[in-house]
Amino acid sequence: MVCWPVLSPVLAFRPARVVERLEARSAACPLSSKDLIRAAAELRLTLPLVRAPTPGVARAALVAAKQLQSVLGLALPAGSPPGPWFKAVVQAADEVAAGLPIFLAGEVRVAGRRDAEVEAAFREAWNLADAGLTHLTLDLAAVPAEIRAEVLARVAGPALEAGLGLDCVVARGGELEAGLLFGDLARAETLPDMASLPFDAPGTREAVQAQVRELLALCAALSGTPVLRRGPVTADLLRSLAGSPVAGCDDGGAAAEVALAALDLAAGSGDAGSREAPLAQAEAALGGGALARLEAKAYGEVLDFLERLGTTGSAQRIARHLERSMVETAP
Repeated sequence: MVCWPVLSPVLAFRPARVVERLEARSAACPLSSKDLIRAAAELRLTLPLVRAPTPGVARAALVAAKQLQSVLGLALPAGSPPGPWFKAVVQAADEVAAGLPIFLAGEVRVAGRRDAEVEAAFREAWNLADAGLTHLTLDLAAVPAEIRAEVLARVAGPALEAGLGLDCVVARGGELEAGLLFGDLARAETLPDMASLPFDAPGTREAVQAQVRELLALCAALSGTPVLRRGPVTADLLRSLAGSPVAGCDDGGAAAEVALAALDLAAGSGDAGSREAPLAQAEAALGGGALARLEAKAYGEVLDFLERLGTTGSAQRIARHLERSMVETAP
């Protein structure tokens, strides 16, 4: 007789579409970032997001997060097919990070204001939600400011209907414009759960402090809407963000970069084949030893990122917070 382990009550928070896409008895725990963002904000925790273009990078990140008992976000590269990526990630999560709260992020860039461009973005958002992703990032930079609220509401429909977390990229130095946009969205009841602000890597301590001030200024301009920093990071920056009001930070693609370097090395010096082929396809062609080295490098990068960001133990704290909320709202 097979004895199945007692699973965490937090698995009950998995969105319906996620459960439909999981294998029977899977203990992978992708949650809507909407729930995680709210819990992290109340606990003053920072959500980490790792760009994971291949199953190997995702698996390495999950192992690192499980070791530290850290909540984790994994990001699908923009334009990549979400179905195979979701399947690979949740299989790895079930195997190496069962019950660990994670969120799976996809990004849609709206190419412009024309109906065909908005419709294409809507279809892409629908595909992400249908595949089982739990966080949607919208980039509206190519859309005129005066119709961004209208376009966001149209494109974000699939995410809003499915209860996914919603994130909107805002421009540097545009606190006033972002405040106006988010005010319009709040009145239309389509307010995003988070705003993303992209940065370059800060080269000095003064640049780190300037970035933190800008992030906090955006938080204030958005009346408390959580803010996620995107872009390359440094050790000083991560230490400055740990415990701050900034709600999230991505790894700037650091784990993906070491994986790409490992793919290039495996392909042979001067062979650009791994760069020309889809990364997941190139990774799948690796032998066991080369794949293990790739995952080891990505694991080390993610472990360092999580430790410096101060997310150790965040999975347990957020799980307990969600479980308490479930008890408090029970009839």
